[in-house]
Amino acid sequence: MKNLTPLLLILLISACSSSGKKATEKLYYRFPEASNVVDKNIVAKRPTAMGIIGNRPMVVQDSEGALKQMHYNFWLDSPKVLLHNYLLKIFPSSSQEVELILNSQILKLEKKQSLAILEIKFIATNLQGIPVLNKTYILESSLESNSIPNFAKSIGKMLEQMVAQLAQDLR
Repeated sequence: MKNLTPLLLILLISACSSSGKKATEKLYYRFPEASNVVDKNIVAKRPTAMGIIGNRPMVVQDSEGALKQMHYNFWLDSPKVLLHNYLLKIFPSSSQEVELILNSQILKLEKKQSLAILEIKFIATNLQGIPVLNKTYILESSLESNSIPNFAKSIGKMLEQMVAQLAQDLR
């Protein structure tokens, strides 16, 4: 019995200790820097987003079509904040009279196997609240490799294309 007690104690301690696996480090991504500034005086309101898409964890779609949040890959901030900051750089407000008010809603910002999907609805209204533009833009891009860094880069490229098309449509 005396020999059994130390053995049980050692087994208990070893069972409670860590398995030696290296903890996965959390990785953070951001949207690209805005490059093309639009000369129209547009006020970009803070975007909204559908459900879990507005949270910081990246969203992936599994083979059965279910969306889930990743545990170790995050946006640097909420996609709503990242998009708002991006739009503020593209459409800088000045002291001139406001021409349009831009509202946006992120509908899809997800990775589906080796495909990146971005869908944003933009509604531009004049000062009287009359819609001037009500359009949903959707872009899909095949990833060079099925990785999160390529997903983040692809989302950035698609966002640049989408906002450039939005700026063109607002002219």
